[in-house]
Amino acid sequence: MLTKTIVVHLEHSDLGRARVATAVELAARQRSHLTGLFLSLEDFDGDLYGRARGRILEGARHERISEESLQSRLHFEDACKAAGLSSFRFASEIGEDERDLEAHARAADLLIVSDVQERSMEDRFVRGLPETLALSSGLPVLVLPQEYEGAFDPQNVLVAWKSSREAVRAVRDNLTLLRDAKRVTVLSVGTSEETGRLPADQVIHFLERHGISAELRKDYGDNQAGKVVIQTAEEIGADAIIMGANGHPSWRNLILGNTTRYVLRHHRMPLILSN
Repeated sequence: MLTKTIVVHLEHSDLGRARVATAVELAARQRSHLTGLFLSLEDFDGDLYGRARGRILEGARHERISEESLQSRLHFEDACKAAGLSSFRFASEIGEDERDLEAHARAADLLIVSDVQERSMEDRFVRGLPETLALSSGLPVLVLPQEYEGAFDPQNVLVAWKSSREAVRAVRDNLTLLRDAKRVTVLSVGTSEETGRLPADQVIHFLERHGISAELRKDYGDNQAGKVVIQTAEEIGADAIIMGANGHPSWRNLILGNTTRYVLRHHRMPLILSN
């Protein structure tokens, strides 16, 4: 993928600052435009506390979010200037779902988010943000694990392959990344009948025509596909996993494929999802 426009999800936290550092470094290396979007998804129903108390709490909430947005903006802009980025902007949205982030991502090449631990009521919804965006945004989503810091420049990449539209999209979306990697492994997971619709060796030949030398591994056993993907990534020391995201998004409801769900919950290296 030619990442000329990147959107990174901002938040006022150590996790958010680490994500900004990764996004800024990638934008500088790719000479990309970078949009930093501070997004608050908190729900608040003042009526639960009574009218007077609700107004007080709502005011305090608004002040807190405004301050967090300001601090996120200052940190983001300082990081962009320090890296010498020639094109960047900050945006802030307070909404009820992920559609605000989707709107800013419509004209982008890559969306960067992080896994989220359930530390607050807001996190219980944001927890599903990576997979929801992967299914609904229409562009690749780079999901950084909680502990991730530093540059995103994977040299050892695992492609989770299955005969599906989503897997084909994931490969095509990331041809540039795969071409730049030193080692590419294509893992064909699932039953032989499923994979037989588009034999994995054809994918290897497709990559070769794009100047990408890839190793093929097959696992047609009865093991859970997501578990095989994670185990293989850890075994070969993969820097990143590329895979198709299977599922169906709807408002605050997500029907996610078992493999996608498992990998999202267990990956310890960057994960790129396409749908």
